[in-house]
Amino acid sequence: MPFITINQLKIFFYENTVAGAPLVFIHGWLGSSREWIHQLCYFNFKEHITILDLPGFGKSDKPKAKYSIEFFTKQVLNFLKLLGYNEAILIGHSLGGMIALNITIQNPKLVKKLILISSSAAISQSLKDKIKLFWVNLIFKLIYKKFLKNIVKQILSPKFKNRELKKLYTIALKIPKSIVLRTFKNMTSKFNIHNQLSQISQPTLIIYGNEDKVISDSMINELGNLIPNSEIFSIENSSHRVMVDNYEKVNKIIDEFIKK
Repeated sequence: MPFITINQLKIFFYENTVAGAPLVFIHGWLGSSREWIHQLCYFNFKEHITILDLPGFGKSDKPKAKYSIEFFTKQVLNFLKLLGYNEAILIGHSLGGMIALNITIQNPKLVKKLILISSSAAISQSLKDKIKLFWVNLIFKLIYKKFLKNIVKQILSPKFKNRELKKLYTIALKIPKSIVLRTFKNMTSKFNIHNQLSQISQPTLIIYGNEDKVISDSMINELGNLIPNSEIFSIENSSHRVMVDNYEKVNKIIDEFIKK
């Protein structure tokens, strides 16, 4: 897999040579391009696909930056521009879905279709949410490793927890602490684009696991209600990492959606 340099940052990515509008996979917080291994295996010989490590994560450079949704949005937009894409199907998981939503609102002509997996347009909305997240972010700083391990537990399906916990926690610890904390704070407390969702006219697919402990049913339903041309799929026995837990079903749903 090659690297591409964007504003002096090396970004790790993979792109195949199949013709057509690319499926651009954008991973979530604490993740990397490895999160999409099951989608890569399924789509690699069928569709034009592109998978990247966001700045700060995986094998990409880890610069000093704010790590806001806007920062990631600009980096991904520059990435797509350098690859020469005029149109793409964006597929974002969690944080990646927030980035994909932001790109769609800012550059609607670029996005042919939008696929959101276990994502939201905002985590904190009410004053109560904001107060709670203020304390969550403070505690996260004070007991970093213990809190991080607990978060990793929350995003895993019970059936994979024993096998995956140590591996994912070890990967998370390799990400610089400042990047983990800044990104967490920005995506939970400083991102809210609910009032712009009605601008999205692209066909939108929303997928989530019915056992997700991060994104609630109400968040998903709100996305579906506010994005005009959207459809929702709930996947049984799946966690926040639904595209890993139940990848066969997720891949089939995505495949059918992009062929419409």
